[in-house]
Amino acid sequence: MKQFGLKITSLCFAVLLLLCAVTPVLAEEATKAETTQKESAQKESSGKTSQKTEKKGDSAQLTINKDAKVDVGKTVTYTLYISETVKPIVGFELCLFYDKDHLQYQKGSLKFDNFDVVVYNEDLEGRIPMNHSNLSNTKVFSDKTQFVSASFKVLDGGEADISYFVTELYSENFEAEPYLKSYKFTYDLKEGDNTLLKNATPEVNTGSFAQGNYQGDFVNYADGMGEDNSPKDSGEHVRVGSVVKSSVIEVTRVVPGEEGASGTGGGFFNSIWFFLIAGVLVAGAIVTAVVLVSKNSKKPEE
Repeated sequence: MKQFGLKITSLCFAVLLLLCAVTPVLAEEATKAETTQKESAQKESSGKTSQKTEKKGDSAQLTINKDAKVDVGKTVTYTLYISETVKPIVGFELCLFYDKDHLQYQKGSLKFDNFDVVVYNEDLEGRIPMNHSNLSNTKVFSDKTQFVSASFKVLDGGEADISYFVTELYSENFEAEPYLKSYKFTYDLKEGDNTLLKNATPEVNTGSFAQGNYQGDFVNYADGMGEDNSPKDSGEHVRVGSVVKSSVIEVTRVVPGEEGASGTGGGFFNSIWFFLIAGVLVAGAIVTAVVLVSKNSKKPEE
């Protein structure tokens, strides 16, 4: 029995040594497989992006907001202006929307010339949420003043829109007056030094996503003007959306990055499979060893 116990102990020790030797090799192979898969996914994603960037539709031009025509491959700058505010702006929350299938936002092009601290998220496709609040540096914008600007590269011909939706726009006494009632939004669209649209009425996003996720206390009107200064007889002072306080402030969300990997599983799961298989092999070796030792122990000693 002592010999049997020693044999079992020796075999188990040998198996443990084998496992220690095999595990780093398996881990290294799993890491290599994971790296290869990521590199393949990145190449595939890069190829798709390149194809999308160079894609051209049936038309060599893109019509933006129904009026401006831009050649595919060109870059346009959308600048939103504000004027006719009677009270100082303390804070705002706003989202720019664009057609991601026809326009590619140029990351880093977002500019705020007249607001010192603005929080925004430019990593989302098709929209750029932003907000600002500063009680110590308020401004009255009676004349046309830049609010925000962003640049977009034209990817494909056809038609596309650049629009906006305001969630909040308030002054100092925001508890008594939750939003400004005197303001005017306009926008310019330029391609380099060439002005395509000037002092145009910006499009308010009328989609259900904008109204469902960005509706706040502010009331958006189709003419881009407030209740107190709009010529209501123009027929364009139409409310867009409803006044329902939104609980979503998307610029504060943590947005997960997309790896662009295709297929099922990944490097992590491949590693798990390697270790599971290694464990099964080791367990099988131990069982086999125990059976062999057990048979040998039953042989009569000569």
